[in-house]
Amino acid sequence: MKSALTKLYVLIFLLALGACKKDEGELQLPNGFAVDVTQNVTIPYAVTSKDEIVFDLTISAKAEAQIQEAILRLDEVDLETASVTANEINLNYTYAVTAADVGRSLIFRLTIIDAEGTAVDKDFTIYVQSAPADVQVSIPAEAPNEVKDNEEVAFTVSVTSENEIRYIKTLLDQTELTDLTKETFDDPNADEYDFFYQPTVADADKTLSFTIEVMDVLGNIHRQPYSLFVERSVEADFVAYYDVHLGAQKSTGPGPFFNASTGEVYVTAGSAAKSADIDLATFFSGSTTAYNLTSPTFGNTINIIYTPAAIGEDAMENWSVRNQTLIKKITLTRGEFDMLASAAEIEALYTGSSVAESETSGGLANGHVIVFKTAAGKYGVLYVVDRSANANTGYLKVDVKMQK
Repeated sequence: MKSALTKLYVLIFLLALGACKKDEGELQLPNGFAVDVTQNVTIPYAVTSKDEIVFDLTISAKAEAQIQEAILRLDEVDLETASVTANEINLNYTYAVTAADVGRSLIFRLTIIDAEGTAVDKDFTIYVQSAPADVQVSIPAEAPNEVKDNEEVAFTVSVTSENEIRYIKTLLDQTELTDLTKETFDDPNADEYDFFYQPTVADADKTLSFTIEVMDVLGNIHRQPYSLFVERSVEADFVAYYDVHLGAQKSTGPGPFFNASTGEVYVTAGSAAKSADIDLATFFSGSTTAYNLTSPTFGNTINIIYTPAAIGEDAMENWSVRNQTLIKKITLTRGEFDMLASAAEIEALYTGSSVAESETSGGLANGHVIVFKTAAGKYGVLYVVDRSANANTGYLKVDVKMQK
């Protein structure tokens, strides 16, 4: 009977376990209502009946959206409500875990409502275990913190546990690497766990965040982080720019003009003097409620958006140079974007596409991709990672790969 209960206990845990990150990132609805949720105090993935769960959350709306209310619930019961019409709101609540919670996954739901009554939800799943996991995970001192993208990483991790080990697994950015999952052990209380990873070109110039996770037979869990920077092994004939923010026409933050050769973003003030270096312009269209990227020669951008009435002497009609950039919107997955490893591959995306050349991208959403050819004859590819709520004060967040 005890064995059956233990198996049931672990099964419940496996079905319901979730992890909470410190930065929850963006929550966004198709209508453009978007918020960022930041944990000022890290919410644990597992607790005991002696613990408290502290919610200290800052919720920020994108662009001009106004938050009216934030509600934290557990089992459909309201725990805390923060009501204020503002661009940013704080919610604070402390939940005292009880013995009755042991064996449960507590699913706290945060509901954020804007001034128009539109709501978006975020769940925080926290498992209540009987006791802290008495598990030790020792990563050896020789484990590298930096490798090249053509080098394999391999080392042995020592794991010991007071209770028998249920499993050991490795996650990369919270995704399980199933080849590294281990569920059978010669010694149920100790193991020499083999970690290995072969980077790819998609990992180059990035810091990878691994987590070694150990669960014992009682469902108690321990996590050990491991970070690895991957250096490019061969000098690339292209440059990559990540998390580039391009503002719309009334953005008070990032500017709208992009230099594809350097990755620089320019605000409108002083842009006339830099016009020879500008390859793309950004604006938000109220008629199509979408963000657009255009050539500096695109008529609407010059005559309607960045005019003397709008930005004064730096208006695009006053620029001494307006570079023509030709654009094609294509279909490309994130994985395919990451695997691009040469200038020739970037150029082939453009030349091999049957899409007609244009001076504008048309409306852009998350996951959309454009390839472009600058006036200097250089080719680039741009991936839309994220965008703020639809507004002329908002922005796009993009990743770019560009021929040198």
